[in-house]
Amino acid sequence: MVRQILILVLFAFLPLEFAHAQASKSFGGRVFEARSKRGIQSLEVKLTPPKGSTAPVMIGTTDQDGEFRFAQVRVGVYLIEVSQGPYPLYTGEVDISRQDRIDIPVERR
Repeated sequence: MVRQILILVLFAFLPLEFAHAQASKSFGGRVFEARSKRGIQSLEVKLTPPKGSTAPVMIGTTDQDGEFRFAQVRVGVYLIEVSQGPYPLYTGEVDISRQDRIDIPVERR
């Protein structure tokens, strides 16, 4: 009897674990010139999930204020890259489960 109750409790919490693993949220940020603090528009921002993940690579562009936003990003650790055409400006790691925003100062060439 105790074993049956334990199994029922285990299966009752299993959907919650699955839902947590598949959680997603909005993530965004701002890319700006380090010296002037002015936002930089038309930069490509790319979020790449870790290898083996089923989450998609997401690509966006900064607006006139340097802001970008991704909706429905699966919670996890991503590589974030900012580039201007073929020129990389920033590469870093972001943990979407711990933050929903990042500010990225860059030095333009």
